[in-house]
Amino acid sequence: MREDIEMSKVIEFPADRIVKGVHMYMPELDERKVNAQIEASLSHYGNHYFLYTSLELKGRGIVQQETSRPGLNSYKVTINAFEKIKQQYSISMSRYLD
Repeated sequence: MREDIEMSKVIEFPADRIVKGVHMYMPELDERKVNAQIEASLSHYGNHYFLYTSLELKGRGIVQQETSRPGLNSYKVTINAFEKIKQQYSISMSRYLD
């Protein structure tokens, strides 16, 4: 009962006020997803990342893709481009237990 009260007091920060960098969360441990500017996932082979955001991203190693989510842009970015992006924006990324 006490845990329910404490969880209800969690404050949602606006995405632009979240610290820049990658913020990991584990859904299997019921960790909350960080309200970041960009949602990222690593590709199957680890060669690139897929990013979902309402922001317009441009630059070397960034390719916009078709998206099925209205209002969100989907990007495929290289590892080097991801390193630069994580210095400029807050990124939310899920980690799964294996």
